[in-house]
Amino acid sequence: MKLFIILIYFLKEEIKLNLRRIKKLYNFFKTFSIFRLLLYLVNNSFVPSRDKNFRTYIIKNSQKWKNKANLKNSDNKKVLITNIFNHVVYTTTEIVIGKNLMEMFKADGIALLNEYNLKQILLFKSFGISKIIILSNFNIFVRLKYFIKAYLIIKSYKNMDEFLNFNINDVEIGKAVYDHFLRHSGIGTTNKFEPEFYIFLSKSLLIYDQINKYLKKYKIIASVQSELQFIPGSIIFQHALANGINVYSKVRTTTAKRNTNTFSVKKYSHFNDRRTPLDRFSKKIYDLINKNIKKEAIEIGEEIIKKRFEGLPEYQKNAEVYEPTQLTNRKKSIIIKKQDISRENLCKKFDWNISSPIGVIFSPDLTDGVFQNSWSLFRDNLTWLRETLIEIKKINNVNWLVKSHPNDEIKKVVTTTDSEYEKFCSNCNHVKMFPNNITMSSIPKFIDVAISFKSPASEYSCFGIPAITPSESNCTGLGYTIDPCSKEEYFFQLQNVKKLKKLNNQQIESAKIFIFTQIILTQIPSNLIIHHSTGLLFNEENFWDEMTKLLDQYNYEKDLLKKMMKFQEINNDVHTMDYRMIKKGDILNKLSQSLNDEQTRGF
Repeated sequence: MKLFIILIYFLKEEIKLNLRRIKKLYNFFKTFSIFRLLLYLVNNSFVPSRDKNFRTYIIKNSQKWKNKANLKNSDNKKVLITNIFNHVVYTTTEIVIGKNLMEMFKADGIALLNEYNLKQILLFKSFGISKIIILSNFNIFVRLKYFIKAYLIIKSYKNMDEFLNFNINDVEIGKAVYDHFLRHSGIGTTNKFEPEFYIFLSKSLLIYDQINKYLKKYKIIASVQSELQFIPGSIIFQHALANGINVYSKVRTTTAKRNTNTFSVKKYSHFNDRRTPLDRFSKKIYDLINKNIKKEAIEIGEEIIKKRFEGLPEYQKNAEVYEPTQLTNRKKSIIIKKQDISRENLCKKFDWNISSPIGVIFSPDLTDGVFQNSWSLFRDNLTWLRETLIEIKKINNVNWLVKSHPNDEIKKVVTTTDSEYEKFCSNCNHVKMFPNNITMSSIPKFIDVAISFKSPASEYSCFGIPAITPSESNCTGLGYTIDPCSKEEYFFQLQNVKKLKKLNNQQIESAKIFIFTQIILTQIPSNLIIHHSTGLLFNEENFWDEMTKLLDQYNYEKDLLKKMMKFQEINNDVHTMDYRMIKKGDILNKLSQSLNDEQTRGF
């Protein structure tokens, strides 16, 4: 692409940037009172927010942490607490994790903000974190300099595959730019250097240089970061690991049964682990379970799956809870009446041979988690889907269903599973789109194999159904998934689905133990954060009101998350887990009768 055309695009982006600044300024004055801002400039202990509940929380929270004696930090150690996604719920969670680390390591905190946000700054300072770093966009001349630099870098690469390997001191800039483009364009794959690539690369280079400066300036011993993908998340995350800094990241289960204020914390200690899935648990956890509470873990995992497939909403994955107003941002709900269907009726519906096996292709989110695995047989999620559809089109001794991911609709992606199906398989009678009116409980009755990418559909493994996953997943190596080592092997497995056998008892038990580990053992409640929604139903005024009430009730000695994070550090665990469960298998057994948060907290 010619430099002149690219420069015109740069100028268009500059106009958009200034329009966004005007919009942000408007929202700023909607949030903050001018009179209160003037008072804040004179006395920064004054809270300029128009929201009375937020003001009350900040005042009380500031006093709470001011009264707690600060630990001496003679070594000038720092814990970096990043805030990439500007939502108060995410910010609060990251600060709570950071405060625990500050106490454990006797270190001060530094906040790193993606952009100026006074509300987030006030929140950090109320927790006693006064040092604030804000990533800068600098002026138009600096941005132009980095833009031209980005143009020259991209021009030096022959194709996209080469560009994906572009890195600076091992920090994978090329992948970050590609990932960011897929996310914001809604296109699941590309071989073309669109104009956005030049903007995204220039931003990445600018961010890399800033982070490099701060890592040299401060003695950072730990970093808290929940968003590990895209720009700037991927660059900050990798840069920290490359400099020997441990990164602590929130891991929250996607199951609605658990409160949204419960989560695990994953500790990344090695640069080579940067691509491993957040919820891929260490062998150590499974060894502890097998040694102490194997029977109970299997029973609880089985109970979770049973309730999930019975259709109880509180046991569903978030993406499978069919509440269309929340999931699709539509003003009107579209309620789909679900019905049970037998294998016989399904085959009759599609005019299929009932004796042929039925495989289900579970499409992933096509623009998310593209590089959140250490190995994959395909460049990205959409490439996997396309090549899989092309292959199964030729395998007509198997009946195939293709299930789209809910995020196709939620995120309004440009390239959808449905559109890919229409392109490659619409004329194939043995390949059909998965009907959206079938109950979950029906699926294990007719499915013979699950094909997925990144996520191994462990629920179906609990029924003895084999799963083929051509990439690293959260349960790779646990013995119940088929993990081909090459595309040839993957396609061979698809061609020989008829020869696959049901999983044995040991494999089924391993799948149930994984479900228990993911949903129960590693999810720790925080008594500083309320149960909340982060979507359309989020009410910020109510959030701060409830947070203030929780703050009034806070008991330092009963802070379970803090305790379990200390155990995690002492034992050098990858994930926080509730060690009380490991020790009390006899009590844990009672949970299989009723999975209840209050019972869980009683350990």
